[in-house]
Amino acid sequence: MAEQSSVSEYLWLLDGLDDFQQQSLLLVQQSIRQIAILTRDLDAPVYDTAEFIQALSNFARASRHAQVQILVKDTKPAIERGHKLIRLTQRLSGKIQLKKMTVEPNNSEMGFMLCDNSQLLYKNDEATYRGFANFQAAREVRQLREQFNYVWQYAEEEPEFKQLSL
Repeated sequence: MAEQSSVSEYLWLLDGLDDFQQQSLLLVQQSIRQIAILTRDLDAPVYDTAEFIQALSNFARASRHAQVQILVKDTKPAIERGHKLIRLTQRLSGKIQLKKMTVEPNNSEMGFMLCDNSQLLYKNDEATYRGFANFQAAREVRQLREQFNYVWQYAEEEPEFKQLSL
């Protein structure tokens, strides 16, 4: 179960899949303009649940300014599984963009979700469900957004995402 940090009332220490599922859903539901996700393989246990997909769809449709950018290191597992996020991206291509990384971020083991300018879900290591959620992390979000933008500019469209049938 997520544990509130003694350092800040906005910082939650996460340990386990349930924590990441709950906090990712909460962050998307609270977002207004931007969501950026960096992940190894679209982390199906977190990003392929009906609740998350519905929340992301609601976010993208709520405002004409809403934007979702997703960077994936390894697309093969998501393609093989028929990840629901890929189908959502196909339906809302003007709002949700998904690209395959061609360069690695500074820390290639991490994964994260940035929401608006101050909310952060951070996974220390893509192989385990340990990390934190911080609802007032403007400085950290700014730094990670710079890394994200750098990787994004070199990322490529995944042709197989467009070819999958709806």
